Amino acid sequence: MRIKAEINNSGVYPYNLPVFVELKLARRFLKSRRRSLARFTSLVAVVGIAAGIAGLIVAQSLARGFQGEINEKILANAAHISVFLEDNSGIANWQALKTELADVDGVTAVNATVYSNAVLNSSNSTSYAVLTVDQKFMEAGSDGLAVIGVGCELARKAGISTGSTIDITVFESIETPRTATLLVSEIFETGMFEYDSTWIKISEADYAKSFGGGSFTPSTLLVNLKDASDAGVIADQIGARLGDGFRAVSWQEANRPLFAALSLERRLALAVISLIVFIAALNITTTLALLVNERRADIAVLRTCGAKTRSLLWVFLAEGLLLGISGIALGVIVGLAVCAAGNVFEAVSLPAEVYSISHVPLRPSAGEVLATVAAAFVLCLAATVYPAFRASRIKPLENLRDQ
Repeated sequence: MRIKAEINNSGVYPYNLPVFVELKLARRFLKSRRRSLARFTSLVAVVGIAAGIAGLIVAQSLARGFQGEINEKILANAAHISVFLEDNSGIANWQALKTELADVDGVTAVNATVYSNAVLNSSNSTSYAVLTVDQKFMEAGSDGLAVIGVGCELARKAGISTGSTIDITVFESIETPRTATLLVSEIFETGMFEYDSTWIKISEADYAKSFGGGSFTPSTLLVNLKDASDAGVIADQIGARLGDGFRAVSWQEANRPLFAALSLERRLALAVISLIVFIAALNITTTLALLVNERRADIAVLRTCGAKTRSLLWVFLAEGLLLGISGIALGVIVGLAVCAAGNVFEAVSLPAEVYSISHVPLRPSAGEVLATVAAAFVLCLAATVYPAFRASRIKPLENLRDQ
């Protein structure tokens, strides 16, 4: 093989090959036109690394998008902190308590509500529901009927629409259920199947008139904050301030089982896909080992001409890194392209009754992509060390004698 390199006045290579010569030798070895197993394994290594990196980016983006959507839907429809009595009974002094909670640092609003188990009776069916107070429904309907909003999935299941009148039975206790005829003024959609399939919203005044005997006693106070991420800390402060008998639950704690399941699912997916990158990196070791075996005579010539161990070590390290970087770059491009295409075509659709949301956007994070690239680069570098060291230890005379 012809090798172009700088030669000093004595006719031998300098103490170490110039950097551009080492890179040029690495490129020539990889671009050799010889049909060999090394060329095939190098292709497999690049494709494998690209597939692993793309898979990791897509998996991380999907998990990030899914959790982001869940968080947004929860925060859009639930309070940051819920305050209630441990026995779930009505809060008699709720107005004074509401004023006290409003003075807590970081609190922006405090609203009173109830979550009552109810049965919706329409002309078509009977369905379970949760009746909750919402100040949005303030106007009385025609003929003095109280008005309500019904979740879209519950309305579809019950066969009702805007303007329908339905009977709602509320079970404050098994002994004293209360029934009222109400007017549907709105069919709402939150995007969370759990809410859309069970919730019925009513105003405080209409709830008191229809089910409270003219008075309203809430069972829960909903606290909203300037920063939702502070909910855990402020919930602890509220709990300590109110003392025994009360509980203050943050939105993170209320949804802890869901977030724990999402975290476990994410870790398992990343662990499985990471194996692809690891196996592909091992192919770099195989490729370089085969390449070293093919180029034993060339390496022996270089050693005879004066090339030092350090130079040969860098030649084969450069070869392994060229393969790794090629795979990483291709994987990043493919992964980001898949995320963009998935968002454009809304490719990730889910059964809403199982996952609460029907569509998941893919949200790649620059930090996670860079961390994936860095980890893959280190893995590829580690995979090149042994074959590169082996190439640098080849003895020239023994290999030239065998040719």
